Amino acid sequence: MKRIQIISIALLMGLNGCKETNKEQPETMETISATNHQAESKTSREPDNAWIKEIVLNNGIKWKANKETTDGVMLMLSYIDEGQATTSNEYRALGDRLNAVKNTVVKECTMDGASHDNLHIWLHPLIKKIAMLQKTQNKEEGALLLSDIKTHLEGYYDYFN
Repeated sequence: MKRIQIISIALLMGLNGCKETNKEQPETMETISATNHQAESKTSREPDNAWIKEIVLNNGIKWKANKETTDGVMLMLSYIDEGQATTSNEYRALGDRLNAVKNTVVKECTMDGASHDNLHIWLHPLIKKIAMLQKTQNKEEGALLLSDIKTHLEGYYDYFN
């Protein structure tokens, strides 16, 4: 009889301990989530140029890209060169135009294999930069983002034909 009581007490203590652990985990998750969100907020405002360290040439030779991608890059550069954005609204509008071309590039991509993988290394940060331009709040930020986007687009020709 004493064994049953001891086992019952041990089980109850174990179950009670589990309940306390479960209560602590959501708080921990909230803290981690909040910390990650703060880190994302800080980094999402800054252009990402880490792609330069990740992208590689094809044994020293530029990758062959599909015509639609190259045409899209040229069109985006022409939009940047022809536009003289001076207000945050104009920078956001230019971001919308660049985004439309980027969407076409993504939709019409026919590349595959390593060239496709390297294109995505180049493309993902560009997508983020364009999205940031679409949300720019002032002309100074818009000018910096646009300059970075132009440099990023010009970098395409260092890795793709």
